[in-house]
Amino acid sequence: MDGKLLPPVIFNAITIVAMLYAMSQIITDGPRLRSTTTGITMTLQELAQESERVDEALISSFVADQEQRRGLFNEIIVVMLTAILANIAANFFGRGRQKTNTARIRELEEELRGLRGD
Repeated sequence: MDGKLLPPVIFNAITIVAMLYAMSQIITDGPRLRSTTTGITMTLQELAQESERVDEALISSFVADQEQRRGLFNEIIVVMLTAILANIAANFFGRGRQKTNTARIRELEEELRGLRGD
């Protein structure tokens, strides 16, 4: 290697960073969003059992929580797609390099056979 990063290395690095970012988002925001949703759902069930009207603050809190979860979900999808596309690009560039290397190895083997007199 001549000291520069080759495209497969760059795309594999993008894949790793994207996957780590997605995992950190799931780990940090997932439990908080789940507990918030569970709390709101339990409150709505209690209110329904008591036959009271659900006030607007509770409904707007529930809608905001849904929007936050939807945003997190969309962000994770984008990050995963980025990781997948980066991996595909890395594999594509890697295959081209593999074909070049294989052809060069065959040339060197033929040259070696010629030097040996086989």
